[in-house]
Amino acid sequence: MLVELDGKPFSARATIAFPSKGRIAGQAPCNRYSATQSAPRPWFGAGPVISTKMSCPDLAAEQRFFKALGEMTLVDVLGNVLVLSNETGGEMVFKATP
Repeated sequence: MLVELDGKPFSARATIAFPSKGRIAGQAPCNRYSATQSAPRPWFGAGPVISTKMSCPDLAAEQRFFKALGEMTLVDVLGNVLVLSNETGGEMVFKATP
């Protein structure tokens, strides 16, 4: 579950998972998505994101989520926390949920 985006709490619901090698998938604030993970760890590169096209009140949060996801270049795992970041200071903090 995404809990923080660029140092600010992210109140919409968004998730990320790694269902198989080279793939990412999850739930953005409105739509399910998937993409290729095009760089080996610790690097991160979300290939073209494919998502469903449902509308909802959180479309602005979804656009921020997808924009940030496309800009991340590093991945780090610290216990139950996954941090995606980039060289310009962008950061997405995800916490595992049961």
